[in-house]
Amino acid sequence: MGRVCKLAVTNRRGLREVAGVALGTSDGVMDPETDVLPIPRTTLTELVTECDTDVFNINLRPFPHVEFSITMTECMGLALLMHKCKARRAFEFGTHRGVSSTQLAANLPEDGKLFTLDLPRSNTSTHFTVDDAAEKRVANYPVKGDLIPADLRKKVTFLENDSALFDPTPYEGTMDFIFVDAAHTWDYVKNDSEKAWKMLKPGGIIAWHDCRAESPDVVKYLRANPFYNWRRIQLTTLAFAEKPKT
Repeated sequence: MGRVCKLAVTNRRGLREVAGVALGTSDGVMDPETDVLPIPRTTLTELVTECDTDVFNINLRPFPHVEFSITMTECMGLALLMHKCKARRAFEFGTHRGVSSTQLAANLPEDGKLFTLDLPRSNTSTHFTVDDAAEKRVANYPVKGDLIPADLRKKVTFLENDSALFDPTPYEGTMDFIFVDAAHTWDYVKNDSEKAWKMLKPGGIIAWHDCRAESPDVVKYLRANPFYNWRRIQLTTLAFAEKPKT
C-alpha cells in the first residue's frame, strides 16, 4: 500500500497502469466459477523435464500479430505438449488462419498428420448459438488456414464442418494430441471436448486455448469436469490433460 501511495504522488501515470493491471487481474478471481487459480499450474520448464528425452528439437514458426490467435509463449507450450506425447497424429478444433495449425504441423514428424476442423466458408451458420461479436468475426473470416506455410501443408488435412455436427467415430482412439480452440460457448466447449476425449489414444493429450476469465465458459467447463485432471501452463491461457493409459 505504501508503494501505491508513493506512485500516487510521484508518478500518476504509473499509478494508472498499476491500477489497470490490478483491475484486469481481478476479473479472473471475482467470479468463483471463472477463477483459474484452483486449476493446478505448471511451467514450460517443468514440461521440458516431463519429456522422455534429454535433447529434442522444438520447431516454432513465428508470425506478426494475428488477431484471435495464440502467443509465442503458447506456441512453445503447444510444441512441448506435442513432444511430451510423441505426437504423430493431431487434431484441431478451430483452424482460423492457421497460426496454431502451423505450430502443430511443424512439430509432427515428416510422416505425421494434422486434421484441422472449421466451418465451411460456404455456410458459416452455427448449430449452437454464438452471440459473441468477436467469435462471429472469427467464424465469418473469409479464408481459413491461409497462413500455414506451403512446406507444411502436405501434413495438413482440412475438414469443413460445424463441430457440433462433426462425426468423430472414424477418428476414435487414433489421435495423440488434440487442440480445442473453436467457439468458446459452453455448448461448443462441451461438444468439442467430449468428442476430442473419445478421439484421443490412451496416453494422448488434449489442450484447451483461452482458459481465462475472459472466456468464462472454457473455465466453467473445466472446473465442472475435474475428471480430466487438468493443468494450466503458466504465462499462457493453455490448459491440458492427459488421457490415462489404462
